[in-house]
Amino acid sequence: MWPSQDQANRLWSKWELIQNLDLVAGSHTFTARPKTRLLVDGENLTDRMVLKRTHSDAGEHVLVPRDAKSAHKRNWEYLRTQLDIPGALWMAQGYQELLLKKGEWRVFLVGGQIVYTIHTIRNRDKGTWSCDIVQTYYSLDELTYV
Repeated sequence: MWPSQDQANRLWSKWELIQNLDLVAGSHTFTARPKTRLLVDGENLTDRMVLKRTHSDAGEHVLVPRDAKSAHKRNWEYLRTQLDIPGALWMAQGYQELLLKKGEWRVFLVGGQIVYTIHTIRNRDKGTWSCDIVQTYYSLDELTYV
């Protein structure tokens, strides 16, 4: 199989991505990022943590504090049943209310050029995430100017 299972697992691990984003934010853009760390099995889960599984997509394994639809999942009994992907772990990330209100912007670059941008936003009533490909947006220079 190509790529190897180990390489594919690393590529799809949000933990690897978060470490890379933290590195870029700390050494190149000098911007703040939510603090994220791996959970230790059995540790106390607080309502200030967003719980995320390392190998997941579409918000499938994201448990947001004070979310009535996922409150019953915020325990180790449930988390352990969701480790069916080899190498999957759970992470705790600092809760960012603004992310839930305004959503997340993902910018995909190839050769330093923006290829496309996606805006992901949470529907609180349904407890789901949806995304749209963004057709127009402000540049960083324009955002910095304001």
